[in-house]
Order: sequence, then structure tokens, then C-alpha cells
Amino acid sequence: MSLLVVKEGFSTEEVWQQIDELHKLTGKRTEEFTVVLPLGHEHTGHYPFRCCEMSNLFSDMRRMAKERYLKPTSTSHAARPDEGKSSDSRVNLVLMGMSGSGKSASGNTILGQRIFLSEPSSSPVTAECVAMDTDIGGRWVRVIDTPDIFDDDTDSSTKKQHVKKCRELSEGGSTVYLLVMHVSRFTDGERNILKKMEKAFGSKVHEQTLILFTREDDLKQGKKSQEDFMSSFTPDLKKIFAKCGNRCVWFENNAPPSGQVERLMKMVDQMVDQILTCRTKSWSGGSSCW
Repeated sequence: MSLLVVKEGFSTEEVWQQIDELHKLTGKRTEEFTVVLPLGHEHTGHYPFRCCEMSNLFSDMRRMAKERYLKPTSTSHAARPDEGKSSDSRVNLVLMGMSGSGKSASGNTILGQRIFLSEPSSSPVTAECVAMDTDIGGRWVRVIDTPDIFDDDTDSSTKKQHVKKCRELSEGGSTVYLLVMHVSRFTDGERNILKKMEKAFGSKVHEQTLILFTREDDLKQGKKSQEDFMSSFTPDLKKIFAKCGNRCVWFENNAPPSGQVERLMKMVDQMVDQILTCRTKSWSGGSSCW
């Protein structure tokens, strides 16, 4: 456990600079550092990094140790929430999409805590594929956050490395791809994103994909319902939506939990059941659904 102790009067920007320097110096990921706040400091609870208060340091360390099944990993050999389960029982949720769509924030919502780095920025924040294991309703779930793999400005060798790492992290179990999109925008780069996913992960990847729309509150502020929004889809977005089986969920990552993760997992379970059924058909000599 790596602790960074800060003094009174610290700024969030200065802390991030120190964490980044320690990351470069030690090779540890920024997510692995816990910031210890000064004694008596009023913790607002809105810091983008993992932190604990000096007065509760030891109790927080014990709590974090108990949560070791939530250990982040960048390899395919993650610590499992339940060592008695086989890897085939795991569900991999792979967050895909453009920079700024809300992938990391959605991953944190699913995990129930701020693990993936998520903050407003004019440049991409997530630089590599990172995975986090957790238990949701008794199910072993691996959440995989990804950079903008399909950015046209990214060179092909880097894209291949990202795709390879993503494949490694999702080895074992059933995989569902969450195509994350911002409700208030549909960019030129997103028009062909499903085709790019198919090229990288297989021509049938759309059958394992559902769309996760973020910033649901933007609809409410614009006095629009989900149905109004879907009826106003552009032709390109309609094609993507239809090819993904008209499957979608809605997230508001800045709001308290309101059952959105449960709704996501219900749809994921339905997709996983179909995946397993297709695998059984394939193993028994029948035609594979995928």
C-alpha cells in the first residue's frame, strides 16, 4: 500500500503532480496511491484520488485490506473475489468509446467507488487498459477501462497494443462490451466506431455490445424523455443502435446510486445467458450464434 501524506493547504493539482511523479519514479500506477489528509482536515469527499484522513488512517488501511478483492490489475491474472469460482463464471465488462464520453466515470459507478482516474480534461486522461475485479450481487465482475483505442490520431502500433492488452484482460469468462456515448453529442469519430470494434475484436462483436448513454441529467435539463432522445437519433446512430440489438442503458455518474447498476447487470445477465447458450450449441455440434 503506497501512501502519500500531504500537508494543510494542499491543492488537488499539486497532489496529482506528486502522484504522477511518483508513478514515473516507482512504476506504480496512479490508482495505487492513497493520499493521507492532514489531521483535522475537513474531507469534502469530492477528491478525484483515493484518500483517507490521518485520524482514521489505520482503520481505513484495515478496511482497504479487507477490500483486496477489488485489487486493480493490468494483467490477466487478477485477484478474484471468490477463489473457489472458475474463470468461466466471470463477467468481463469492457468500456469502449471516445475520450470524454464517460468511460472511466461509468466504470467507477459500476464499481461503487472512485478507482479509475476521471476528471474534466481537454486531453485523454486514460492512457492504458486497466482492470478492476469486484463482486456485484454474488457475481464475479471484471470492469475494464480503456483509452480511446480508435482515435484516428493514435498510431496503428499503439492501437494494436491496446487491443492486445484488452484481449488479455478479458480472457476467461463471458465478455460484454459497453459502448459508452454522451447523450449531448454524437461526433464524427463515433460514426464508424462499431466497424472499428468489429475489425479489432471480431465481426460479431456487436452481438456482445450494448450502448451505455451517459449524462442522463442533460435530457432532464432539456425536458426530453429517453423516448424523445431515441426518436431524434441521427441515421448513423440509428444504425449502430439497431446493430447492437436496440440494447441500451442510461447512466448519470454524478448522481447517487439509483438502481442504474442493477438495471445494467440485469441486461448483462440476459446477454451472458445468450452467450452461454450459443457456446453450448457450438460445443454440441450445432451452429454457433456468434
